Amino acid sequence: MSEEPENVATRLWRDRVQVREQERNEALARARVAEEKVALLVAENDRLELEIARLRTLLAPDAARAKAETEAQMEALRGALLPLLSRAA
Repeated sequence: MSEEPENVATRLWRDRVQVREQERNEALARARVAEEKVALLVAENDRLELEIARLRTLLAPDAARAKAETEAQMEALRGALLPLLSRAA
């Protein structure tokens, strides 16, 4: 009779070990999937950063040209208004 409780305890222990190993394997599999997702997101982020940098270089000349054009218009307006202001005074 003493062998039977020992066998039951051994089987229970073995089952518990198997359950823990399965849980560990599943956790490792989830970790691998998460690492792959992170790698994909990092790669996508890098691509987006490059695209943003490229677009900024394309916008920079337009922004500089727009600023120069605005300054030229302001100078022309100032030139047109100064004579009118000096006549009014």
